[in-house]
Amino acid sequence: MAVVEAVVLEELPGLLFRLELGNQSKVLAHGAGAAERNWVRLLPGDRVEVEFAERDLTRGRILKKLGN
Repeated sequence: MAVVEAVVLEELPGLLFRLELGNQSKVLAHGAGAAERNWVRLLPGDRVEVEFAERDLTRGRILKKLGN
């Protein structure tokens, strides 16, 4: 599993988020782990840590919100 930092661009219906990675690519992700259990509020511009599977690098799971 690859873990990278990303920036939230927008919130989409169904608790999905559009994120921008450091290489300017855009991906979709959903909350997982502590971010989902604790109802962490994510706003555009927030930095997050995202985990991707090796097979699909266009969708990920948001692991936690990072300090700005």
